[in-house]
Amino acid sequence: MQDLAINLVASALAAVAAWLVQRGVSYRRLARMRGFFGLAEGAPSLLIAGRHWSSPRVSSVHRNDMGAIVELGAIVKDCGGRADLVPAAEAPKELGKVTEFCIGGPESNPRTGAHLRALMPGVRVTTYEEGGERVPILVGDERYERQPHEEAHVLLARALPTAHPVFLLIGQTALANLAAARYLAGHHRELQRQYGDSSPFCLVLKVRQPGAYGPDLVELVGDVTEAAFDGTTPPALPKQRRSWRMVGRRP
Repeated sequence: MQDLAINLVASALAAVAAWLVQRGVSYRRLARMRGFFGLAEGAPSLLIAGRHWSSPRVSSVHRNDMGAIVELGAIVKDCGGRADLVPAAEAPKELGKVTEFCIGGPESNPRTGAHLRALMPGVRVTTYEEGGERVPILVGDERYERQPHEEAHVLLARALPTAHPVFLLIGQTALANLAAARYLAGHHRELQRQYGDSSPFCLVLKVRQPGAYGPDLVELVGDVTEAAFDGTTPPALPKQRRSWRMVGRRP
């Protein structure tokens, strides 16, 4: 009987110890995640989405951008923070007071354009008017072009104007924005190990065969942090003459 009691006590102590260890591991993971995203329990954050290109309503958002918002909102929730969705046209006139997630390029999201000019002068994102359906993204001396129906690129960046970071997801398509949001959600631990909590970064991701696989087949093309943040602005593209007019929906 005494042996049974000792075994029960030992089992209880082992269970408590295992629970404490697991709780400690979970707490450390949460602390690292909060540090990476600049969030805290109950802290507000902004999700600033670009306007749907074909809608006259300033608050209209593409369905794939909404998917990106859901992914980013889940990140904020996991950190115990609060996510406020704000149309780009209604973005607050302030910077660095809260963590910010900015979705879409300058053509649909003026807030992105402001961030690029102020924080990432080495990046130039062209419009459909300038670059056609390939809408090249220029980072330093590198040029990344979309291959319609085959591949699209997206920049995933973290700028640090203050202790509260600005995350930018700048894709050549709305589907690429969604792919970047999923990449951030799935790889933030690796990114935290590589860049810590206080270093900016800018990555180029490629979405392959989006027509067949949607946002699921994504590869890392490269780290262009130095070129993006070094202050060298890529030259403007020459205006193209076109005898045709784009019809139908943009991706």
